[in-house]
Amino acid sequence: MQPLVTLTSDLGEQEPNVATIKGVLLSKCPNAQLVDLSHQITCRQLLEGALYVASAAPFFPEGTIHLVNVSPGPQPIAVKLNGQYFVCPDNGVLSLLCDRFEVEGIRAIAISQDLEDRNRQIFFGREVFAPAAGALASGTPLEELGPELTELHRADLPSARRASGQLIEGEIIHIDRFGTLVTNIHESLVGESTPSRIEVGHFPIFGLSQSYTDVAEGKPLALFGSTGYLEIAYNGDRAEKRLGMNRGILVKVALE
Repeated sequence: MQPLVTLTSDLGEQEPNVATIKGVLLSKCPNAQLVDLSHQITCRQLLEGALYVASAAPFFPEGTIHLVNVSPGPQPIAVKLNGQYFVCPDNGVLSLLCDRFEVEGIRAIAISQDLEDRNRQIFFGREVFAPAAGALASGTPLEELGPELTELHRADLPSARRASGQLIEGEIIHIDRFGTLVTNIHESLVGESTPSRIEVGHFPIFGLSQSYTDVAEGKPLALFGSTGYLEIAYNGDRAEKRLGMNRGILVKVALE
């Protein structure tokens, strides 16, 4: 089966950086299928990268290898999680995924002495992550990439929680290009319960919609988006503008 490798980064596409990563990957595994998820993550915005990876990765098949080059610098690692592999910095970019799925293995990727001895900065994406992802794609077992680690670094990212049996608390963690307010409350936290009232700051929304057209144009709504996270939107307008809210605002979900 043709190995599948995805790429997510904050490198943009104006420079040849992403192309060089692909070149190394294909040199290590010529038959790899490379899929660009996004290279438009805002530079060094760890939370944005964590949300993007947590939203996209679960839809890929078992065995997919995800190369994530967002705010690199700490220890490079290779992780098996939810039957997939992640090659990334140990900076917490997998924190939201770890809230939902079990980590099956972690390996520290050793940086070669040649790289350590050079008198210039290491380009982790090309010189560390790409060779490791290429090795996995070529069939190298995770265990051969480096020494075992017992835990991942968890970034100081906001986690949604059940404040009580019938109340979930989270916050706005992202605003998409449509002005929709994306929260860190995943539908898995709600389970079989039914949200009856959602408060964004002190602004109430009653009930949960199934689509953006469930309410009249110009009216607010709350729904679980296609990636499973609770979103606050306006039909035909930008919730960000209408509500004047930004990241970090408290969101409460009362359950029936």
